[in-house]
Amino acid sequence: MKKKFKLKKSVYVFIAVGLVLIILGSTYGRYIYLELKEYYLSTKNFYFNSDKLTVDRAIYQVENWSGVDSYNISINLNSYKNNLEVCDSDITYELTYFCSNNVNCHLSKEGGTIFTATNTDNVVATLTPITSLSEGDTAFIEVTAQSTAPYRKTIKARFILNVATVGLSYEIEDKVNRPYLNFNITNTLDYYTIVTPFGSYNAGDKIDISTYSNLSNENKLKCKSALITLTFDPNTVVLDMTSEYYLNATNYTTTTINGNEYINSITFNVEAISSAQVKFYKIDATRNYTYPITNNSSIISFSYT
Repeated sequence: MKKKFKLKKSVYVFIAVGLVLIILGSTYGRYIYLELKEYYLSTKNFYFNSDKLTVDRAIYQVENWSGVDSYNISINLNSYKNNLEVCDSDITYELTYFCSNNVNCHLSKEGGTIFTATNTDNVVATLTPITSLSEGDTAFIEVTAQSTAPYRKTIKARFILNVATVGLSYEIEDKVNRPYLNFNITNTLDYYTIVTPFGSYNAGDKIDISTYSNLSNENKLKCKSALITLTFDPNTVVLDMTSEYYLNATNYTTTTINGNEYINSITFNVEAISSAQVKFYKIDATRNYTYPITNNSSIISFSYT
């Protein structure tokens, strides 16, 4: 009798859900359905979640892609609700994706298992431009993860990459409770621009890396590949004064806070086909300033000439 009662109860619940879907419409009805399903799975102590993928398809915008180099997106999959509640069984899952036709896409795996020993697993999505893209171009990848056992649940996200500055990209790499963050810059430009005329070269002329490497040290100082300016609020982050980019800066500005002078912008050159990492110390170590994906905007402004 108990089994029949439970069966009847389940039927009534799904009938009620169906009526709600019809009355409220497909979009809002789907939201209600997903919420009910999530609640049902939680009663089974089943948690299949991610730091980026969600049941209602999260959408992320990356505004600073170079459009030249590959872009990697690290996606964490986990089987916990919070620090205290975790799934008590292994979860197997499958991964699928599709992307825009101007990039080649790849996932580091097609699926896997989230074991109870760790309650976490990781996958990396990579987008590589088929040809060099132009400023204003857009590419995307949509990633879907579906658990296959012990219960089925689907989570997904779309990652949209916008080309803002061709040849240059940047990110903030950070963690909660770490006293510093790293501002990482990648320069894929394969040329230098003449800033100060010399010999047969005029200001604005471009030379390749080979030509640049054969110049005298004096004339190399008259060229630049990417002159980067970082602007920031010293109430939030403080520049590492031992950084080579501070020591070799071409310019910096300061501001006064409570009678003390702090640097609030720095300008430096990044060589062609190279990267740079600038360290900043956080005023509030509990914050996570990771950009992009985790945060929609960067706390450090980036510009170049």
